[in-house]
Amino acid sequence: MHININRTQRITLRLSEVENRRITRRARSCGLSKSAYVRQIIVGYEPRESPPADYFAMTRELKEIGNNLNQLAFVANATGLIDGAAYYAEVVRLRDSLRRIEKAVLGTTDGTDEDMVD
Repeated sequence: MHININRTQRITLRLSEVENRRITRRARSCGLSKSAYVRQIIVGYEPRESPPADYFAMTRELKEIGNNLNQLAFVANATGLIDGAAYYAEVVRLRDSLRRIEKAVLGTTDGTDEDMVD
């Protein structure tokens, strides 16, 4: 959601070369312009770096694995050919792996499991 704000005030700020490189690098790593980065800091928000491109591919693959496990369990339960404890242990392992990846890449998880297998 983008709110149209009429920004009419300008601020001039002098930075050292090192400070300018640092703010440029940090803004870029968050996917923001330097101005947007500074505005977020001013309002008390600490912008986070965007996750690496392969993060989304990794999580998508893990979620597909979880979906496959879920489908296998459905068929296995219908036919009676499943070791429930072993299957559940794998589901827990998959869920824990996904959480560890999210925590490592994003710094935290959002606390919801709606996309994860139960």
